[in-house]
Amino acid sequence: MEENIKITPMYSQFLQEKKNYPDAILFFRMGDFYEMFGEDAKIASKILNIALTARNKNEENPIPMCGIPYHSYIPYLKKLVDAGYKVAICEQLEDPKNAKGIVKRGVVRVVTPGTLIEDDILAGNDFNFILSFERDGDIFYAVVSDTSTGDTFVTKSVSIEDIITQWNPKEIITTINNPPVGNATILRYRYNDEYMLDRVAEYYGITSTVAIGIREEVIVKALFNLIKYIDDNLLDVKLKFPEFFTFDNTLYMDAVAIKTLEVVESSDPSGRTSLFDVLNFCKTAMGERLLKFYLLTPTRLKFEILRRQEWITFFVNNSDLIDSLSKILSEINDIERIITRISAKKGSPRDLIGLKNSLKQLPQIKKILKGYVSPILQDFIKNFDDLKDIYQLIDHAISDDPPLNIKDCGVIKDGYSTEVDELRSIRKNSQSLLLKIENEEKEKTGISTLKVRYNKVFGYYIEISKGQVGKVPDYYERRQTLVNAERFITPELKKLEEKILTAEERLQELEYEIFCQIRDGVSSNASRIRYVAQMVAEIDFFISSAYCAIKYNYVRPEVGDFEEIKIIDGRHPVIERRVKEGFVPNDVLLDGTKNRLMIITGPNMSGKSTYLRTVAVITLMAHCGLFVPAREAKIGFVDRIFTRVGASDNLARGESTFMVEMLETANIIKNATQKSLIILDEIGRGTSTFDGLSIAWSVAEYIAERVKAKTLFATHYHELTELESMVAGVKNYTALVKEWKNEIIFMRKITEGVADKSYGIYVAKLAGLPEAIVSRAEEVLSILEKHEISIDGSFMMTKKKRSYERTVIQPMLLFEEHPIISELKGINPDELSPKEALDLFYRIREKLDA
Repeated sequence: MEENIKITPMYSQFLQEKKNYPDAILFFRMGDFYEMFGEDAKIASKILNIALTARNKNEENPIPMCGIPYHSYIPYLKKLVDAGYKVAICEQLEDPKNAKGIVKRGVVRVVTPGTLIEDDILAGNDFNFILSFERDGDIFYAVVSDTSTGDTFVTKSVSIEDIITQWNPKEIITTINNPPVGNATILRYRYNDEYMLDRVAEYYGITSTVAIGIREEVIVKALFNLIKYIDDNLLDVKLKFPEFFTFDNTLYMDAVAIKTLEVVESSDPSGRTSLFDVLNFCKTAMGERLLKFYLLTPTRLKFEILRRQEWITFFVNNSDLIDSLSKILSEINDIERIITRISAKKGSPRDLIGLKNSLKQLPQIKKILKGYVSPILQDFIKNFDDLKDIYQLIDHAISDDPPLNIKDCGVIKDGYSTEVDELRSIRKNSQSLLLKIENEEKEKTGISTLKVRYNKVFGYYIEISKGQVGKVPDYYERRQTLVNAERFITPELKKLEEKILTAEERLQELEYEIFCQIRDGVSSNASRIRYVAQMVAEIDFFISSAYCAIKYNYVRPEVGDFEEIKIIDGRHPVIERRVKEGFVPNDVLLDGTKNRLMIITGPNMSGKSTYLRTVAVITLMAHCGLFVPAREAKIGFVDRIFTRVGASDNLARGESTFMVEMLETANIIKNATQKSLIILDEIGRGTSTFDGLSIAWSVAEYIAERVKAKTLFATHYHELTELESMVAGVKNYTALVKEWKNEIIFMRKITEGVADKSYGIYVAKLAGLPEAIVSRAEEVLSILEKHEISIDGSFMMTKKKRSYERTVIQPMLLFEEHPIISELKGINPDELSPKEALDLFYRIREKLDA
């Protein structure tokens, strides 16, 4: 195609850069626009909903093109990255006015989903993880990093899918062929270097990776590939020293549990009532991310849980601190991401001011906390660096309201640089000098409407209307003719222009130079700033959690390495915020012996599912070091929370509702341990009655006898209640229902016992089914109960009668007429010959046998 295209020097430059980044959409800077060409333009125009035009329209093969303004490119960039595309940003590397020939251009950044650091694109409380993993034998080792903050973690597991679920990365890289990662998209990244150990050590400024706790070469390889990937995308981000994160010390939840418990995303159409939303009273983006991180990575380290509880208790007991510190925290910007952009040389003057305004609040936090006496405050106050020197550096140098563009004038404060002040004086006085020339020329020419003006193309000029052109003196040099006016220059105006523009250009250069010095000075203190940012995030998290505990009447749970889960008057933190009527609290007792598996029966809408979720959510919150919605709670450590709740299908993968149910159940059976918490709701309902009952029975039996995990098992199969007398550790519970004046009242209280009715018809009535259907259902139910008839029309086995004999009642009562009966009704036997009658008999016999 390009053989038939006229290749200009500029387009040749584009093609060269595109060759270097073939898998990215190239933003090619041309003046005030980023232009895209060829296939890039076709793709971008559709996604961005912008006009697709063409370069060399009159040629045989015009080049498709589209463009966006460079000063407002961020929303367009976001759309492309959200759509899964890489974007390579190719900038002009020199001032076009100084260019000899074509302007030098080069790619300065490659933006991918995992390398975003732009504040306008990333949601404040979202993570932006890249995951790099390798394998050694049966163990997967992974390094996970949020490039927007530099946070970096090392973890390992026998299941890479578990790691991916835990971190939910935006990008995944590995050198492994065909890794077992389900539906996750993997970037093939093959970079091997015999000097990896030395290079990682050099990156962190250490003599050996052992200094940061990394001895395994497989981890070094994963870390090196991550660093190299970020570097190849031209993102100059400095990652923090890796923290080690192990599943042994964590309560693990798979994607199903996180979704079922609505940990960070809500099933509510409004989308604002997830567990995170209910608990979040943080004032900073850093605090919000920390809360979300704790919810997704609950710990089993008792000392860490107690540390968090102690801080929350301190603020609960000193609630006057909450309001005063919250006001201060609300003035603090996202320090973590600001310092990342500054360190990556992507920070703007506004970023420096945002950082300065945030640092201004730090001495107040320290001063307020110093007024209180508590063991937990001593080390905190001692280690809390208020960063006064950095605040003063920015405050002295950078204007309080700097321009958006880093290279515009007005970034540096008056008085910081003598040279800047002098150049500004020339620029400022130039206005009065220009006005002086204008007045003098008006007097010389007698043209009162004469104006001295400026534009980027012609510089300074004198504009005179057409009607006054006859008065123009000879020393005027015509520069441009317009419809209604003429534009001229004079030797004096040209001389002044040179002086003004030289000062303007030098001022821009000098201000940018000083800005870079200040930015680098701040960047050299990145580790100090990040450390304090982490402390601010924790204070924000603790204050938010304390406020939540006071506002919603939460209590401090006892958490430890014991078997028991005991909750008195437990409430679901999300559902109690949704319901208008009062939430009915419930108790639960699970242990490793007598109350290991709870069989919970009761009608729909009676509160069974809420009860299950309440126990799981309170257990999760306790492992996060949070206070919980209960009157009293004692939570033994749990290694995993498993959930199988609700009906869903996966049509994209060809999986029915029942198949999804069985796959999730199989996953639980294979991975649960005695230390796990399992909640199961209506196992087996996606298939026939007897198949479903058989599966539910065997699953409950297997969990109780072999897995021995703490389990809550809600079911409509009342037959399962017999397990209590057959299997140790099984207890029956039911949702209480009260009948009063032909009405059913769901008490939403779970107590020991067995449900005697399902009240399904009443629920159908509440749902608005027509009265005719409800009446007919009651009629059929009466017959079924009277004759003890199963759903297939035969007598059921009861405790008194366990015969396998089944006498079929009139099927017409429950089902449509059988096809054979319909066929017989349509035949006149008097019209059949003996042979035809015999053939009919054999045909019916074959159908019955089938």
